[in-house]
Order: sequence, then C-alpha cells, then structure tokens
Amino acid sequence: MSQRIGGDRILITTQEASVVSGFSREYIQRLLRKGQVEGFKTGHDWLVYEDSLKVFLATPRRTGPKGPRKSSTS
Repeated sequence: MSQRIGGDRILITTQEASVVSGFSREYIQRLLRKGQVEGFKTGHDWLVYEDSLKVFLATPRRTGPKGPRKSSTS
C-alpha cells in the first residue's frame, strides 16, 4: 500500500520494499536503521521512501566473502 507524501515522495512498507528489492524485510530494516535507505518508523512498522530505495539499488555494491576462509598450511 504505497502512499504519496508531500511533494513527489512515495512511502512503501518494508514488505513492499522487500518484493521490489529482493532483500528480506530484516535487511531492509537494517538499512533503515543504518541510514543507508531513507524512511521512518511508525510504532513498530518501518516505512521506506521508494526513491531512496531505488537509489540504493542502483549503486554498485561489493559482495562479501562466501563461506569460511581456507587456512594455509605452510
């Protein structure tokens, strides 16, 4: 259920943001708490600015290491 607030900004729920981005709701909430995506908390629910999420998705990110590191046995 997206809502248009003020000028041109649209607010979406974390559930809608997870569908758009492919990320889990928990990860979206972590991005909001860190300030990497703009939004605000109402009660216990987060609302995400759709344009901020799109900007985050458009920025290239490095992937982290996959699995445990191999130890060198020298």
